[in-house]
Amino acid sequence: MFSKKLGFALGALVIFLAAVAFILGRPPHRDARIYPLVRQYSPFVVENALGGLKIKRKDNPKFEVEPDTVNFYAQLQDLERRWAQKHLKIEADKLLILDDKGKTLKVIPFKNPSEKRFVETYYGVKAP
Repeated sequence: MFSKKLGFALGALVIFLAAVAFILGRPPHRDARIYPLVRQYSPFVVENALGGLKIKRKDNPKFEVEPDTVNFYAQLQDLERRWAQKHLKIEADKLLILDDKGKTLKVIPFKNPSEKRFVETYYGVKAP
């Protein structure tokens, strides 16, 4: 009788931990129009590796991060947020993508308020 309860409890614990890992490992919402446009200018590249996914920089071949599966998207978002603080700027209803010297590389007009909210929440860039 005791072993059946223990087996059930262990099974429930495994299912619970798998569900938590699945929820934490999901990628955050990304706007279908804005994210790919900004991604072209982002220095980060995602590569497949034997142990999972790696995050590398286009401009620095020595930079390489290999987070575990559960924290992968959180780590990628953190790196992109740090990059965005210097390279993204919201002016009126436009997103400006800047180079390292602050020169505007691209201007992306927002088509709706949800795109602006996406930039503010995902990248952490606030409108003035």
